Amino acid sequence: MSTLTKYSLSGIAGIIAVVLFGVVIVLQLLLAAGILPVSMSWGGRQTTLTTGLRFASLGAAVILVCFAYVISHRAGLVGEVPPSTLIKVISWLVTAYLAFNTLGNFTSPSAGEKWLFGPITLVLLICCFVVSISKSAIEQ
Repeated sequence: MSTLTKYSLSGIAGIIAVVLFGVVIVLQLLLAAGILPVSMSWGGRQTTLTTGLRFASLGAAVILVCFAYVISHRAGLVGEVPPSTLIKVISWLVTAYLAFNTLGNFTSPSAGEKWLFGPITLVLLICCFVVSISKSAIEQ
C-alpha cells in the first residue's frame, strides 16, 4: 500500500496544504531577507524593503507555521486524539482568511501576488476547505 492510499481525501488535502504552507513560508523568508523583490508582495505598492516590512514578512511566516499546524492537526496528520472543537473552529478561520487572501492576491496590481501567490493561495484555500468540512482519519 502506498503512503497516499492510506490517507483519506482530508489527509491528502492536508498534506498538500502543509507543503504549500511551507512554500509560502520560504517565500516570506526570502522576501524578509531581501532576496525576492518587495514589489512581489504587499500589494506591489512598496519599492523599498523597510525594517517594518521585514518584520511583517517574518510575522507572516510565523502565522503560516501556526496555520500549517492547525490544518495538519485537523486533517489527522498529527496528534493521537480527535481534533478539539478549538482546532475545528480555527481551521475554518484559516480557510476564511485564505478566501480573503486569495481574492486580494488575484486583484493585486503586483504580478508576483497575482501570478505566484494567487494560484498557491487558491490551492491552499481548496485544500483547507476540504480539510475543514471533512472528518479526520482519527474521527472516522
